Amino acid sequence: MMRALFCLVALLLILSPKDSEASTDTLTVFMNRAALRAALIYGPAPSQSEAKWWPTEGERSIPLAFGMSAILPGAGQFYNRQKLKALLAVSLEAAAITGYFALRSRGLSVEDDFQDEAHAAWSPTKYASWLNDYSEYLGSEFGAVISAPSVTIISGVDFQNPSTWSESDQVLVRAMFEEINAVERQVFHPETGAVFSHQLPSFADQQYYELIGKYFQFAPGWEDYAAWKNAEGVYQVSIDPEHTGVDGSKPNVSDSFFDYASDHARSQDLLRRASQISLLVLLNHVIAGVDAAVSAKLHNDRLKTRMGLAYNGAGQVVPVVQVSFRF
Repeated sequence: MMRALFCLVALLLILSPKDSEASTDTLTVFMNRAALRAALIYGPAPSQSEAKWWPTEGERSIPLAFGMSAILPGAGQFYNRQKLKALLAVSLEAAAITGYFALRSRGLSVEDDFQDEAHAAWSPTKYASWLNDYSEYLGSEFGAVISAPSVTIISGVDFQNPSTWSESDQVLVRAMFEEINAVERQVFHPETGAVFSHQLPSFADQQYYELIGKYFQFAPGWEDYAAWKNAEGVYQVSIDPEHTGVDGSKPNVSDSFFDYASDHARSQDLLRRASQISLLVLLNHVIAGVDAAVSAKLHNDRLKTRMGLAYNGAGQVVPVVQVSFRF
């Protein structure tokens, strides 16, 4: 009988058009629907002296939701009780980070390979020797005056293992590279009359590895570059790496040059894609943070209903329904 009366009172209060808030002398305890359902089935709540507070799902902090997902995508969604969204955000984060490290690792591995290839197959001394001959070729064939002194070709320095260089080796290499640059500033391509577009960077600089496989002027440094003198010591047309063949080809440029250029491009492409994925990781943080903030705001703004039990001044338990709209 008590339970039937309890349910009837709750229904009347729900349907009643007047304000359902408890009076000022009433201690109100709100609880969720599941707790109310249990009270209706198993009897009224404890006495006022034994009363406990039951938590309800109140407003959510928009800054907190944003900050949680901005730091760890999915955390704000979990805070908003959107478990599927949280799982999706975490999965995207894990996939992006995994992809970043995988591509970067492959790119760096290919980079190590092409740098080893450069040390083994591209010789600064061969390039310097070619420059000396090329200067003489331009003078004898085209009347060019190259005032820069010939490059001093050093010996005894192992360019394949630069880690073994002594301090004196480093001094010799720097001096030879300075002489190379002096000649490069004066020589030109006879077909076009254009001066060299670039100068050889310092050994093992990032630009060093890039340029020797990018511009034809550095092709003579590769081990399989075409011979530029015949048996009688007469300079051939192959002295010029910019010599144009059939269909605009560069017949003097060797396969090593193009193979190295391909390896270098592949490494740069992998590292570039890794960099792009790192931007996606950042974007995922921003999107997840905004989504969590918007979801929290929508939760706070949608229809909210709170149902609970209240103790009146006489210590009796009465059901309470509070309905509110937020705009």
